[in-house]
Amino acid sequence: MLALMQYYLSKDFTVFLARSAEEALEVLQREQLHAVVSDQNLGDGLMGVDLLKRVSELQPHAARILVTASQKLEDAQKAINEARVNHFLTKPFTEQELKNTVGQAVHNAALVAIRDKMVQELKEQLGLRPAKPAAGRSPPSSTRIKTVEPRAPDARGGANQSLIPESERLAFRDGLTGLYNHRYFQEALSAGLLSARRREQKLMLVLVDIDGFRRFNLSRGYAEGDKLLRRVAQLVTELMEDPVTHARSDNSSEIAARYDWDVFGVVLCNADVERARTYAEKLRKAVEELDFPEGTGGGQGEVTVSAAISVFPDPARSEQDLISFAEKALRASKLVGPNRVVIATQG
Repeated sequence: MLALMQYYLSKDFTVFLARSAEEALEVLQREQLHAVVSDQNLGDGLMGVDLLKRVSELQPHAARILVTASQKLEDAQKAINEARVNHFLTKPFTEQELKNTVGQAVHNAALVAIRDKMVQELKEQLGLRPAKPAAGRSPPSSTRIKTVEPRAPDARGGANQSLIPESERLAFRDGLTGLYNHRYFQEALSAGLLSARRREQKLMLVLVDIDGFRRFNLSRGYAEGDKLLRRVAQLVTELMEDPVTHARSDNSSEIAARYDWDVFGVVLCNADVERARTYAEKLRKAVEELDFPEGTGGGQGEVTVSAAISVFPDPARSEQDLISFAEKALRASKLVGPNRVVIATQG
């Protein structure tokens, strides 16, 4: 099984093969990894959970994937509690299941690396601590893997802001809305595209613009404008749910950010046009029905949004295409009229 996994994964990742827990620990000592995959039964009485627990201690940001034949809830709970395992591969699994699981884990790890880099840069700028790279460790690479799955950043922002460390908030959160800021959005979009290419999946970019926001600011005042931005940002994240089950998604591949002054950006990985359109229409309708200022009963219909959806890999082929096509579609839509959702076409 090891040789087969290496064959499938080496097409997209640099793979370090370890035939024992001892060899795996040697690799962990000399290489910086984004993911570690371990069978539950390692032989000689050793268990995969024990190895992954050591992984969580040595390289806490490395994703951890446990390969197991067990479907017992108590086994999964032990793996989650003791080794912080958040990805499982149940035997027998297909090549596609293996690639999807590892690909998602590496993508999550890349986002965590981006987050930590931004926090570290901010701390250095503020003089909180000097930059000290770990001795004997090479810098993280999204193409390096041993075995898989880090804790992903909260894709929502906005909620539970008091639980976010101040350094993290300053580094990649927008101060007004609590969503991710523009820089993190760009980094996450790049990571999402890399993952989508590897896994041959679609990626949707949704840009949401508050119609007539400048006029609203002038007539109501900037304080009310800030309240409106926060309220729309809240809706942007609340409505990021599965369109079939209507359950809130915890998938870190869904990133919501404040893209510009009155524009929000949403990245939906491994989603189709219908998923993006359903989300954008629900958001448009929710804003249209917004009673703002809240409690007045007379504000419905005063605030609206326009949204543009850009699709990778067709027609957009790159990050620049995704953004350019969405921005052009948004501008063209506003010339026709506000309060609508459009699909971006090439150019």
